[in-house]
Amino acid sequence: MSAHKVAVVTGAGRPGSIGWATVQRLLAGGWKVVASDVGRPLESHPDYEVAAPEDLLRLGTENPDSVLAVACDVTSESEVVALFAAAVERFGHVDALVNCAGLGIGLTPVVDLTLDDWRVNLDVMATGAFLVAREAARVMSAQGHGGRIVTISSQAGKTGMPLLTAYSAAKFAVIGLTQSMAMELGPLGITVNAICPGTIETPLLHVKGGLYEKYAASAGISVEDYQKRILKFIPLRRLGSPEDIAESAAFLLSDAASFITGEALNVTGGQEMH
Repeated sequence: MSAHKVAVVTGAGRPGSIGWATVQRLLAGGWKVVASDVGRPLESHPDYEVAAPEDLLRLGTENPDSVLAVACDVTSESEVVALFAAAVERFGHVDALVNCAGLGIGLTPVVDLTLDDWRVNLDVMATGAFLVAREAARVMSAQGHGGRIVTISSQAGKTGMPLLTAYSAAKFAVIGLTQSMAMELGPLGITVNAICPGTIETPLLHVKGGLYEKYAASAGISVEDYQKRILKFIPLRRLGSPEDIAESAAFLLSDAASFITGEALNVTGGQEMH
């Protein structure tokens, strides 16, 4: 096996996102990275602000020796299989997966939550996480030298929150997926963990219909006032950054975390302690 380590990172095409920061962190650590994102509008929600395809391509063109950019809809089984095939073809093997694909749709009271909004949350963040993690497990198992799988859940995957019914359901599912896969894949030397970010300053907070807009409206205050209010619930008195989560992912991929599996690691500044 060649000396370089190879990671697949989904949800990597939006500057300022957790996936984007994770790619940058891994590159700084000497990894080769296969960066992916959906690359086109969602069929079910065509007005939702997905990552711009040109940003994903920029990751590859700016790092031609270290990054392979691949458009991939994580809800498509065939596209997920093709993603890992491209990774192996380009770099020879896959050592790690960081499953970051996510969205912010359907932030409404449950009585107003549509079936389409429910489905897109579960499709992308539960079924999509499963498809990508399963394919990573298949590739790593066939290689026979272990591996690392990390999926981004949420503090809302441990404690349900108002207006986040579909999102929370998907993120709770990620933790169950993580624990079951950790039990199965441990004997193969593959660790499987989740990260549960708190309130992280990413573009998803600011998209139309996103958390800031919905929670501020629900409280009857401005977005600016809501941003100030939320800090009171974070013991460290700051929002998290995408880099905070990227550092945690890099740790879980490292040799220092070789005896950690089945965990759902809070990275919340103390906002979640369960």
